[in-house]
Amino acid sequence: MSENERERLVDSNPEVLEGEDEIPREPAPPIDPYTPEPGPRPGDERAFNVLRWAWVPLLIAAFLVLIAIFR
Repeated sequence: MSENERERLVDSNPEVLEGEDEIPREPAPPIDPYTPEPGPRPGDERAFNVLRWAWVPLLIAAFLVLIAIFR
């Protein structure tokens, strides 16, 4: 092997995809399932804002139940 050939030999059995174009391409890497999202979407943000106030009707219902029990 000459020095020029040794530099070009990277992998004896590369994994490439064949397509209609002339350029061989490697397959896309798998998506990492543990990659977090960059932040809440607008709908998520609204849902969390509503969730912050969800305890108010629960407290009112608990208060009414306590009034009914101790009357």
